[in-house]
Amino acid sequence: MGDLHMGVEAEAINDSSSDNHSKRVDIYPLSCYYFGSKEAIVFKDETLSDRINRMKSNYAAYGLRTSVEAVILVELFKHPHLLLLQVRNSFFKLPGGRLRPGESAKKPKECTKLFLVRLPESQKFIVPKNLKLLAVPLRQVHENHKTYGPIISGVPQLLSKFTINIVDI
Repeated sequence: MGDLHMGVEAEAINDSSSDNHSKRVDIYPLSCYYFGSKEAIVFKDETLSDRINRMKSNYAAYGLRTSVEAVILVELFKHPHLLLLQVRNSFFKLPGGRLRPGESAKKPKECTKLFLVRLPESQKFIVPKNLKLLAVPLRQVHENHKTYGPIISGVPQLLSKFTINIVDI
């Protein structure tokens, strides 16, 4: 078992590759994975307005903010589930991060890239103690903008070009 960032194949969801094999996504039961915790992460902002002010300041100083987010699928109860992080019991986000200033162009204010992560049969996930990692059914996420926001609720539509293969272990 390796940590998530080591040796996991990822590809951009909007990749228009015509290779049929690359359009097949094998997903494994949630029980195949190990989940641990680590120290809580400290959030820079207490409120949404604090976050907006910080982002405006950073844009003025550095330009474009490029974020990368992982679409990670597992099987639970014979259905595909999306792994999401829940922050402060209030909102959901895909696992991911951002690129450092200077690693991207400077015209748009923000660019978010989604990558489909093809998990191996076994993997170790370590989550900060102040976040919850949840497996949410794709059918629950689909077009549920109010709960999950526009990016996460659009993931099932982006995945529609792939064939999902549930692997029995």
